Amino acid sequence: MESVGDYEYNSKDLIGQGAFAVVYKGKSKKNPALTVAIKSITKKSLAKSQNLLGKEIKILKELTELHHENVVALLDCKESSHNVYLVMEYVHQRPSTLQPDLGEIACHNLKIDFTTSSNFGVIHAVTFTMPTLND
Repeated sequence: MESVGDYEYNSKDLIGQGAFAVVYKGKSKKNPALTVAIKSITKKSLAKSQNLLGKEIKILKELTELHHENVVALLDCKESSHNVYLVMEYVHQRPSTLQPDLGEIACHNLKIDFTTSSNFGVIHAVTFTMPTLND
């Protein structure tokens, strides 16, 4: 298990990866029932954009304070010598397929991840979630 502050993850629990980051499924050490997403951003890949990452983290913290159901919360932010870690709320429901006509999607939840993208746009991903058969 890898440790990031009050959270931990196993590198085998990969959720996804992109040009600048890898995202793992993790959990809280204090409350193991709390599942989180831990985004590991390599500093080397962001050498020229470190200032922009700081601004994006500031925006994430401000949006998290809104406690809005449609914003994926930033729970913690840690830094090591090689990486920056963003501990985010984990969206438990399975994502649906994004349809061209958004009006046709019957969404019960809409989560917006305001983390950094390769071009440092504000909105990184919009996750539409549909209820599972167990909901």
